[in-house]
Amino acid sequence: EWGLGNAQWYSQHKKKQQKLIVRLHFQEKDLAYPRKFNMENIDKIIVITAYMFEEFARIFGIPRHKMIYIDNLVDTKELTTQKTKDSSLNLGILGILPARKRLDLAVDVFEKLWEKDNRYKLFVKGKLPQELPWLMGRKKEKEYYDQLFNRINSAPWRKNIIFEKHGSDIADWFKKIGYLLSTSDYEGSHVAVSEAMASGTVPIIRNWKGAETIYPGEFIQPTIEKMVEKIEEVVPTKEYREKLKTFADHKFSKEEICDEIETLIETLYKR
Repeated sequence: EWGLGNAQWYSQHKKKQQKLIVRLHFQEKDLAYPRKFNMENIDKIIVITAYMFEEFARIFGIPRHKMIYIDNLVDTKELTTQKTKDSSLNLGILGILPARKRLDLAVDVFEKLWEKDNRYKLFVKGKLPQELPWLMGRKKEKEYYDQLFNRINSAPWRKNIIFEKHGSDIADWFKKIGYLLSTSDYEGSHVAVSEAMASGTVPIIRNWKGAETIYPGEFIQPTIEKMVEKIEEVVPTKEYREKLKTFADHKFSKEEICDEIETLIETLYKR
């Protein structure tokens, strides 16, 4: 799990009777570890998106026959499509660190909707930048968050942005969220979007690279204006939410993904 120093070490110390599977995510593409793998000793590399499949082949020259695309998993059973009455006016963003998560763009979306209907709210769940001294030690990150929070605190809609603590109460949190915003500059698979769909929450996704290889194109928008239009267009009825959950159950459920990984292991040991 993760293609870091652990995978480098095991690929160089694997015994003849052993099988080695390495699961790569996103951060590895910007690191040197994959270049240090002994590829002959790796039986299979799992990648979590079709986009990253091609990126790892392009960047590191990993043979495509060595890789297999298996989605990130979500415990879809613990998530529910039950929603509160006001959820259709509630936006959410899950995780705002570091700056590449682009909370400012989520605020832009919220602001444009609030100007049309001041009942809209934006719920921000996750750790705040002030909770991570190492992050605030980076000049550009600090400047970004200082400017953004000054904007929020001086705005007429400031009370409609609600900050909530990082925690494992994701299933309960999604009950009040009608639309989940994914405004990042880049992501691996952004599991929060998968969790949103499993909970019947409409994903509104900025067109970061690779998003279209994981999620339905109808939810991926090129601009803030288009994201706002999509929110106004979609009426999340019970039937609509069930369709989202069905998609997530089929593509991301823990049961489905574990079956795929078990099948891979069984196949390798039959060779």
